[in-house]
Amino acid sequence: MRYNMEKLGSALGLPDRLFLLRDKGEEAYPYLRAFLGDTPEGQPLVLVFPANQLVDASFADESIVRLGRELVDGEFGQRCLLLEELTEDSVHNIEAAIHLQNLKLAFLAVESSGGWRTIGHLEPSLQEVLEILARRDCLTTVRLAELLGLAVNTASNRLKRLYDQHLVRREHEISGTGLQYIYYFWNWKED
Repeated sequence: MRYNMEKLGSALGLPDRLFLLRDKGEEAYPYLRAFLGDTPEGQPLVLVFPANQLVDASFADESIVRLGRELVDGEFGQRCLLLEELTEDSVHNIEAAIHLQNLKLAFLAVESSGGWRTIGHLEPSLQEVLEILARRDCLTTVRLAELLGLAVNTASNRLKRLYDQHLVRREHEISGTGLQYIYYFWNWKED
């Protein structure tokens, strides 16, 4: 699902392309929460921001960061929040909101062209795994362990931590050796 944030800005009476103020973030939150809840299980909600927008730290704290905390707390099942076409100033402000609360929270900032990066807090070892997964589209614990020369438990832990932060999704299959999880990078590109 994709949601045009310009429409939300208009509904809230925000100035053109400016997502500002704590009280406006509080007003935006129930809308965004409902959109995320209506997103099919296993799919991301892509918030598409208008060109040259500015999201300030207060607005982000009351809406985007709040939803991110709730995602990590497990309130939305296997869904994800992707932030498309953020400006550098908006990225900086969202990261400031995360940093000021000392949260271990990260988001995927994506581009319609397919580019992506993480914003917020993500440990280097998890960033490395995320980059590998993005290039391969899917990974198992055993395959990651082989690629990085890790113990299977370590590989499993890293993939599970990315999953718990909703930076990846997973499915499972039962084979002759038992239950196996397959981890996938989120897809947001329109077909």
